[in-house]
Order: sequence, then structure tokens, then C-alpha cells
Amino acid sequence: MLRNAIASALLLGVTGAGAFTDCTVKPLTGTGAAIAEEGSNPVASRDFVFAGFTEKHHVGVAAAKDGRAPGAPVLLYDGDGTPKLLRLAALGSQVYAVWLLQTEGKGSRRIVFDVSRKNGAAGSWAAPMDLGPSDSKIAQLSADGRNVHIVYMIDDAAYAVSSADAGRSFSAPELLGPAAGELVVAGLGPDVYVSWVVRAGRPEVMMAVSNDGGKTFGVRNLSAGRPAAAGEPILARSPDGKRVSLVWRESEPQAGIYLQTTDRGRNWSTPLVIDQPARQFMVVDSGKSVVVSYLKREKIDHRHDWQVQVATSADGGKSFGDVQNLTGPTGISELVDDDFRPIPWLRPDGSYRLTGMKADGIYVWSGRDGHIEPPVFLGQGTLASPAADAAAWLSPAGVVNFAACR
Repeated sequence: MLRNAIASALLLGVTGAGAFTDCTVKPLTGTGAAIAEEGSNPVASRDFVFAGFTEKHHVGVAAAKDGRAPGAPVLLYDGDGTPKLLRLAALGSQVYAVWLLQTEGKGSRRIVFDVSRKNGAAGSWAAPMDLGPSDSKIAQLSADGRNVHIVYMIDDAAYAVSSADAGRSFSAPELLGPAAGELVVAGLGPDVYVSWVVRAGRPEVMMAVSNDGGKTFGVRNLSAGRPAAAGEPILARSPDGKRVSLVWRESEPQAGIYLQTTDRGRNWSTPLVIDQPARQFMVVDSGKSVVVSYLKREKIDHRHDWQVQVATSADGGKSFGDVQNLTGPTGISELVDDDFRPIPWLRPDGSYRLTGMKADGIYVWSGRDGHIEPPVFLGQGTLASPAADAAAWLSPAGVVNFAACR
């Protein structure tokens, strides 16, 4: 789930986002590589963009500066076992990474953490840190300077570990509660928000909030009383952390739901329906505007057609009156996991980038305050995500590509 790369991007003091006219594509890997779903790759901080991958027994991260093509990837891990599901976060000169490592033997799936404190440069990454056992689901990462939070699952329960010293040490695991998956995390200063799905009769969206840096959490069921089962939660926070937004997808009908807290998680707004039938909702918050992207199901010639939509709120998430269809007919009749999910990346001035799919491949859009420019074609593939003036995705051959756009 989200993936705090989006939340981290909101802290950047970058200005302006003109329309792209061209993107230069560079492969970061050979065939057989992988990236994880729903964003957090690439991530941006200051004038750097970082993109990562797993490939065979390797974990690599490449850094690009000032809109240029990235340098050679730095290998964070090159050892035994199979790494997968890499997540990234960055703020200031610090770059954080977490992944799962599968080695041989029973109970041998581990969470591994690493950090660079010099913009991801070669020789600046610490020795990878084993944080303990996990299951096969994605471990999620949030970082805001010295505060780092990682959430994960094991034995059908959600746990959190926290660091207050930029990843040099972590707390003992804090049990959040029973979980079926779909974890997300966002934090700023002492406030940490974790959401996930539990299945007790029907899927529900849970929320855990800490106001003491992850030492203790209060947990509640936010979707209780809703007319349908809820899943796929995604979190975003405003740059100052005073507003935290949450979206989820309900079933029967498939509808996107938005709600927020402005009092550090004590109270949440009445759930607001964004659109239906739709899936794979994402949310970002610049402080000035709240943007929700998603896929809406239309019917063309008696076939489903999933099309990229963007809903923009100019009143702080109280209403979403400006909804735009970015693609029109796509020819995509069936969704495959999260391969086609449209991912937004938002600047504090309200300008943003968004990657999405048409039948012929991946595109990237530029927008501001509800105005969206024509897109630029990136290439064929899946799992695309933007950050600043760049994007990363997985080609059909299993090559991780990086695009520097202008």
C-alpha cells in the first residue's frame, strides 16, 4: 500500500510543474528484475530522485540529480536468498529502504532495512539491518527526517517498529492487532498513522494512531457501520501534518471513500463517496489541494473498460467537484493485481505528476489546480510511478526503466 514516497514528496520545496514534452528513458536492470506495487519507487528529496529494484539476489538503488539520467545503481544487498518488495523513502540527504528477504528453511522470511545519509551515494549505505521475521506481504515504510516507522505482518497480525535516530536503532515490535493485509503508514513528528484490513465476518478498514512516536497506539475500526465491505486503504498527509487523508474501496457497489482527520486522529470526518464503480484509489495532499486518482469501470461494446480518473478538492477535502477522465477508452477490460493503478505525486504548490495506463502502455501527465496537460508516452509495461520530473516502471521483459522528463 502506500507508500510514503508520495507523502515524502509533499515536503519538497520545489516550485512549478510545466507540461512534459519529452522523456529520456534509461534501463536500470537486466531482465528478471522487479519493483513493488502502489508507489514509493521512485522517491524524491531536494533535487534528487531515487529509484530501486530487486533482481535475482540483488537490491539496488540509483540516484538522479537535477532532472538528469540516474547514475549506476548502488547495490545495497548482494548475498544469499531472494529479496523482493522493496520500498523507499527519502528526506533531506537521507534515503531509506526496506525489503523482504526469503532464504531457505522454515520461517526464513526476514525484514531487512538499510539507510544512506549521503543522497544514496556509493559507499554511503550502512550495513543492512535484519529487523526480524515477517510474512510474504509488503512491509511499509514512513520516514520524516530522523523518525522512521516500518509496519509489517506476521502470524495474521500487524506490527510496527519505530526509530527516532534516523534508522540507527529500532524499538521492539508493537502489536497493532489482527490483520489480513493491505498495510499503509504515514507519520510526521510524534504522530504515526497505520491502516490495514481485517477480515472478521467481512473486510473492514482499521486505523491505529500514535501521538508519541510509535510507543503506543490506539486502534479503531473506521469502516464499521458502512453498507459494504471495505479494503485497499491508502494514506496521505499534508506537508504540515495537520490533515491526514484516507481513502478506501468498498464493494457492492465498488465505490471510493474519502475521509480525514485534522485533530491528530482523535476524530475522523464522515465518509464521502468519490465515485463508483471504481477501484484502486490513491490520494495526495499538498496542503493547498487534495487529489484522488483511481480507475473507473465503464462499458464499451458490452465490455468493461477501466479508465484513469482524477478528482480534485479545492476546499481541503470537504468536496470533490472537479472530476476528470484522463484517458477515455483504454481497451483494458480486466485488472491484474495493481499493475495499472494510477499513481499521483504532488508538490506543495498544487502541481502534480501522475502515471497511468492506456492500451498501448504507460503515460505521465502534468497538472495543477484541476488543469491537466496532455500526457507523454513512456513505454510499455506496468507498475509505473512518478516522482518530481521522473518516473519508474517495469517493462514486459522484466526490466526496470527510469524516465527523466522535461
